[in-house]
Amino acid sequence: MKRGENMIFDINQTGFPSAKHKTIWRCGCLILPEELSLSGKVKTLMDADLYESCREMRQFLLHTLSDMYEHADIYDFEPWQLFSFWINIIGNDTPETRGRADVTASMRGKSMAANAKGLYANVIANTGIEFITGDGKTEIINNLYPDMFPAMRDMQRYVRVKKERASLENSFQTCDFRRICPGYKYDKTERRVYMRELEDRIPLILGGDARTAALEFAAYLREKKINLKWTGIQNNYSATGVTYGEGKGIAYVGLGDVYQRGGSDGWIVSVTLENIGAYEQTVINEGLRDFIIDNIYFCDKTAVNACNGGEKSIYACHRGKDVAVLGEEVKYVCRIRNQKSVSVYVHDPNEAAMGKIKRLLEMEQAARAGK
Repeated sequence: MKRGENMIFDINQTGFPSAKHKTIWRCGCLILPEELSLSGKVKTLMDADLYESCREMRQFLLHTLSDMYEHADIYDFEPWQLFSFWINIIGNDTPETRGRADVTASMRGKSMAANAKGLYANVIANTGIEFITGDGKTEIINNLYPDMFPAMRDMQRYVRVKKERASLENSFQTCDFRRICPGYKYDKTERRVYMRELEDRIPLILGGDARTAALEFAAYLREKKINLKWTGIQNNYSATGVTYGEGKGIAYVGLGDVYQRGGSDGWIVSVTLENIGAYEQTVINEGLRDFIIDNIYFCDKTAVNACNGGEKSIYACHRGKDVAVLGEEVKYVCRIRNQKSVSVYVHDPNEAAMGKIKRLLEMEQAARAGK
């Protein structure tokens, strides 16, 4: 039995020797289960040779992550870097032979081969890969998974055509072979895409009290019929599939969202209050005014640093905007996420904050329903 067939990344695992181990484990969990990525429907539509190649590619990537997990202390790179390496190196390849990949003799090809012999040498050797250089080219073979290359090429082409970034979410890493299956179409009777629902993703990102709180909040949203969908960006979920602008959703959850003030294992809850004027007095009576003011989403609280570097920054969103909220002028409010509405962002909310968030959601939901 090949190693990849026997390597299972348990989504319920909670303890890790280090943060790096958790990162590698998370990548393993994101790989689609075989019964979904290589379902009976795929097998019926896909050429038998390509089907077997897809199976071997999946086994190879699982084996790679398994080896990285066991030897995390000696590897100075993250899993996404190694997967990005494969996307690039196969992208340099135009062979017809099934059981190998040929890297051209360009400087890029030579550089990749050298990198494989250096930075990635141990993990590549442990997973069957061998680089053979000669006659002006570098040939890649795999002694454990010799038929993996056709699927890797097809998946690489799909990623490039769709202009997907090499990340934890793209089709190359998740091994979603349905994307390269000729004639394959999703239908309503098919299972949901694995690990894309908020409740599925939470255990991969959060632990301890944060995990418990986030799962409870997800259940609350379901009860209130507020359906958060994956936005296609990192681990972000929004009521409408987008995270900004007026009328674009009542709630947002970000998991491990560093950009939104969070930490790598933190989470963020946001409420968009488009109709705050309709329940302003209730907000004041229930002591929620300061909570809203203190947690409005700012580009930054100073004009110089607003929007990642101010007005002259290439990352700027024209700095913040002064907004009147509950009778108070609030400066430098992010204009991307606040047009005429007010967005309240809370990082790692405690029990008291969660109660206030839910109360604001209920008032906003009622105001929208009354329009």
